Amino acid sequence: MRKSKAKRLSEQADYQRAYRMQQKALRKPSRDDVARVALHLMIGEALKHNQDGKLDEWCAALVGRLADQGFDRDAAHRRVDELIERYADGWAFQRKPHLDLPQGGSMRSQGHRFPPLLR
Repeated sequence: MRKSKAKRLSEQADYQRAYRMQQKALRKPSRDDVARVALHLMIGEALKHNQDGKLDEWCAALVGRLADQGFDRDAAHRRVDELIERYADGWAFQRKPHLDLPQGGSMRSQGHRFPPLLR
């Protein structure tokens, strides 16, 4: 007999929560973490080396791809311009408090408990 939809969704949410905790404890960067660093690096390097033309080309390509995915072209352009301006003004990433643990420390040693699902 199949589980109810509510039961499946609840179990899926529990699994996802445990998975995220495990990834955090392993200090494994997410896809979004890698993308943020890559974006910061690309924009920062272009600004540092006065490559405005290259930055404009990259911006146009990025906005085009976002529009192809269904995002509003003007809104995407504004968002990219906003990020470039922030980086140009010296904006840095928000720190990730879970990475402030002592090197070699684990979340478990800090009192965090993992659900049995991923032990």
